[in-house]
Amino acid sequence: MLKLFNVSNKVFNAANQQERLLTPDYIVGLVDGEGYFSVTAVHRDYGSYSSYEVKMVFGIDLKESDGEILKQVQKFFGCGHLYYKRDKRKNFSDQFVYQVRDHSSILNKIIPFFQKYPLRIQSRKRRFRYFVKIGEIVAKNGYSTLKGFKKVQELVAKMRQ
Repeated sequence: MLKLFNVSNKVFNAANQQERLLTPDYIVGLVDGEGYFSVTAVHRDYGSYSSYEVKMVFGIDLKESDGEILKQVQKFFGCGHLYYKRDKRKNFSDQFVYQVRDHSSILNKIIPFFQKYPLRIQSRKRRFRYFVKIGEIVAKNGYSTLKGFKKVQELVAKMRQ
């Protein structure tokens, strides 16, 4: 027998549904499907001195038509930037991109979030583990020596496998 419940109209309100979607589990699922953790380690030699750069990026790319949710993700984390990326290739969609690039936000918001709410897709979990190891080196400025920089490069190579 079908039971009817007295449900407020607010439950079906679009704004309320958006708010309910952005739970930690929703964010984890979104990142499992569309997110990425990326690191680039670059050595620059200027003759009289060398510089070691480590760029860490957490991001989510969505089709333009689905991009509105990324504004909510940005609000959820309280950091990062939104970009519009036009794609001129045939059969490809324009995209909205959410990225967090600053080390402070990655180390203090993104990494702790995914440590508390683990990813579920094995390939994402593996990449995240290397991302965290690199983050630990970055937090101590350990990549500023050749030895530390080479360690970051090794971890980046493993991350990409």
